[in-house]
Amino acid sequence: MAPLQDSDSERLERIERLVERIANEQAEMKAEMGVMQRDMGVMQRDMGVMKGWQTELAVERRARSVFRRLCGGHLLRIFPDMDLQHYIGSNRNAGNISTQEANRAETIDFLLEGTDSNGTAVVFAVEVSYNVGVDDSDRAIDKATLLTKALGREVRPAVVGEVSTAQFEADAARRNVAYAYISNGRDIVR
Repeated sequence: MAPLQDSDSERLERIERLVERIANEQAEMKAEMGVMQRDMGVMQRDMGVMKGWQTELAVERRARSVFRRLCGGHLLRIFPDMDLQHYIGSNRNAGNISTQEANRAETIDFLLEGTDSNGTAVVFAVEVSYNVGVDDSDRAIDKATLLTKALGREVRPAVVGEVSTAQFEADAARRNVAYAYISNGRDIVR
């Protein structure tokens, strides 16, 4: 006995059901891919934040070495946040700096104070990022200018990070921004 063959219409119905199932599965996969892409974006942003925090912790832990790289000198102290807030607040209240300027100045990552290789007193307004670029120099220059007004003494801009954009070093040299790199969160290079 020979097997019964499906009619053309039955085969066509089976193919249509398969095509419909495949189309539904593709739509589900597309939706899942959208969720995955969104989650990857969130994860990349979070990793950037974590890298930034790790770099800041490394700078704090290795502040003496960072300072030595910035100016060849010796670190006296990381300027205490409470002291900084006091000077900024006093100058804001005296009308020497605006509230907006005070708010920007207060966001400096580190204020390092010491002596340079010639024994001259020096203070650096240090911006820290994992991946440093021209925008970090912009922020360091802005905050150094504001802190010079608030502290009544020269504050120099500096940037510290692990890697940099292609144009960063040339721009930093042109604008007199000191910089150092922290390799792998440990070694201070450059």
